[in-house]
Amino acid sequence: MDIFEKIGIKPYINAHDTYTVYGGSRMAENTLDAMKEISRRFVDFDELQEKVGKRIAEMTHNEAAYVTNGSAGAIQLAAAVCMCKGDAFHFMRLPACPDINKRVIVMRGQHNAYDKAIEEAGGEIVFIGDADETLEIELEGELRKGAACVFFFAPILFERASMPLERVIALAHRHNTPVIVDAAAQLPPKENLWKYTRDLGADMAIFSGGKTLSGPQDSGLIVGREKYVKDCLRFGAPNHGICRSSKTSRESVVGLYVALENYMNLDEENEAKRIIDLNDFMSEIIEKTGNARPYRVNQGPVGQTYQRLFIELLNGKTADDAVAFMKGKGIYIGKQGKDTIYVSALNLTKGEAIIVTDAIKEFLQ
Repeated sequence: MDIFEKIGIKPYINAHDTYTVYGGSRMAENTLDAMKEISRRFVDFDELQEKVGKRIAEMTHNEAAYVTNGSAGAIQLAAAVCMCKGDAFHFMRLPACPDINKRVIVMRGQHNAYDKAIEEAGGEIVFIGDADETLEIELEGELRKGAACVFFFAPILFERASMPLERVIALAHRHNTPVIVDAAAQLPPKENLWKYTRDLGADMAIFSGGKTLSGPQDSGLIVGREKYVKDCLRFGAPNHGICRSSKTSRESVVGLYVALENYMNLDEENEAKRIIDLNDFMSEIIEKTGNARPYRVNQGPVGQTYQRLFIELLNGKTADDAVAFMKGKGIYIGKQGKDTIYVSALNLTKGEAIIVTDAIKEFLQ
């Protein structure tokens, strides 16, 4: 009896994307082997984090790195580190510490569900700008008042109303204020692991471990300046305080390390071609039905550099109809508007792509 039958749950094919609600992505066998190996032994957790962090920093061309329990846990910890400025006494009093600067600047056009983690740390979010634009004078004004840090959320969904990151960093650093970039899903390309920090000068950048990195779903990564990352080690779980609930297991730390090694060794051109070839295969069959118009979009949902297959429905049915039909077949897909669905081949094998295509064909006919 396999685990699905034992528990009574249904396995799905993920043709949508690396979303947490589906489990993110698949882990490689060597990742699982490393997690199994360390689960049988005991370690000094600080030593584990320190040595894994050093190796990850070298791989990603950063000063330092720290493994967290996902991107939201990383946001919470990074905000706490910036508010406390290395003072353990202040950290132990969060989130209610009244005698430190807890103001965290966020552009209103980047306001999203995940900035709640800043407030969980005790941060007081100060929004600047509006849905159309953010002016430099607004950022300058709030920086003059004093701020613990500036958070910049990197998805292209927020570009329209945002100041360029380069200007945010320049203005914030003029006022000795650190900048943290939430780049949770901004992979590929792998160069993003050091672009925001080493190349553009942000103080910390945050990535999800369970998305394109194909690490444990409950893992995340902070990379950046040693000045700040060393305080992540001091204040992060399992140390006591507000981040204790964001505990990371030794299995997740090692799993993310091996997954990151795999990712750094990945030939991104070959991976892009694999995805394009699957899209070619699916598109040709779907177009022949005469009930759909397939087309490509050369980026992921938040701007990642991989191709997705979009399918405009011409059979009078809606995208909601298609999503419901495909879910009934054990397949998750995406939708855009009333009459367009999309498939991401990022998590698909060739065998799964055949199953997905057959199901779409059945729906269209």
